[in-house]
Amino acid sequence: MADKSSDDGGPGVERTITLTDAVVAIAMTLLILPLVDAVDDGDLTDVAAVWAENGELLQSFVISFLVIYAFWLLHGNLFSRLAAAGRPAVRWLSMINMGWLLVIAFLPFPTAMIGRELTRVTGPLYLGTLLVLSTLTLAMTGLIHRAVGLPLGLAWLTTAVFALCLLVSLVSPQLGLYLLLLLIVAGRLEGVSAARRTRRGAS
Repeated sequence: MADKSSDDGGPGVERTITLTDAVVAIAMTLLILPLVDAVDDGDLTDVAAVWAENGELLQSFVISFLVIYAFWLLHGNLFSRLAAAGRPAVRWLSMINMGWLLVIAFLPFPTAMIGRELTRVTGPLYLGTLLVLSTLTLAMTGLIHRAVGLPLGLAWLTTAVFALCLLVSLVSPQLGLYLLLLLIVAGRLEGVSAARRTRRGAS
């Protein structure tokens, strides 16, 4: 079946997903480069020391890898839902998605910064980037849910967590990063809310 273009003549759902997959794969790969550089500069005779010296780089790599993966999953679910409903991409969706991809491609940069040194500059920059990414995701969620006739529910919770983390990081960057664990709770609540909507729709 031919890929349907958007209402404003932009790329269709299938092409958008293909481009997104490619950009996400490249961004996830770039996350490892600071660690590769650190290994090149380190003393490999003491592996434990190498791991200790690059603990922050490893932490930032793991966090960003998981964040990108989570956003990629959500992005795929959203666009698959749009495709399953037989709807073309809605107006403005391609432009918001372009911004989303831009932030995904940019994310390895602040990731490398907090991996080198977590400060009141690098911490807020990193968490601010994640907040922008989450806000764009929320905007796409709202457009797609409206197009397929679904309520937004608690999809805003993740964005609220990123906003809280950013505000806290202005005072304590380390605490701001630790508060990212609240995303687990937010994701659980969003999942429960979505399941309830599905059950009500089926009944």
